[in-house]
Amino acid sequence: MKHLLAASLLLLSATAHAQQPASGPFARMVVIQPKAGQNAAFEQGYQRHLEWHRKAADRWTWHGWSFVLGERLGQFMDGTFGHAAANFDAAVQPAADAADNALNVAPHADFLSHGVYRRLDNASIGQPLPDTAPFLAMTTYTVAPGDVVAFERQLVARATRPAGAGGAERFSWYRLQIGGEGAQYVLMRAASSFAAAADLPDVLPAGTGPMLRGVRTELLRYRADMSYLPKD
Repeated sequence: MKHLLAASLLLLSATAHAQQPASGPFARMVVIQPKAGQNAAFEQGYQRHLEWHRKAADRWTWHGWSFVLGERLGQFMDGTFGHAAANFDAAVQPAADAADNALNVAPHADFLSHGVYRRLDNASIGQPLPDTAPFLAMTTYTVAPGDVVAFERQLVARATRPAGAGGAERFSWYRLQIGGEGAQYVLMRAASSFAAAADLPDVLPAGTGPMLRGVRTELLRYRADMSYLPKD
């Protein structure tokens, strides 16, 4: 009997381990616009959708943020990070997920964008972002297509330099892989408050200015009530 119990526990442990998504540098980010006058209905519907993920035993983590500064003020972003590319072909119950989204979220909001991004590990410093920090400072750079290689080389060179007088740095660079305007890069940094976000130092390498076609700076507030973190 003891041997059977031990074997069963090992099987359950192996099954649980197999359900864990493979780690990697890829992320999916989705931007959603609540319909006019339906903010509360959108949030309630989205929370019901997160409950669907919980009941489906989804092993992906979904973080959620509200835009509080920038041209997308009032919109919402969710994302799942740290994936191997193959994970996106193994999402939990895609048809049922889409059906629940159509029931609870879509009537109250418009889905504006959905992109797959890759974290540039050699250009980033510290533990991958984003996380559950109170605020997320996000800057989006559009680079001239012919300057992509040179731009990324500059980012890698900047990451290898020692931190300045401000101490240890931490930031993550993401490159859009598919799902939007090409040659797009997103810089993510955590902030504890509005003041901390306003005082973040510039980390863009000197000399990259002529390579840029556009820059968009935004601040997002983390929404624990609009996030899903699977339990172990």
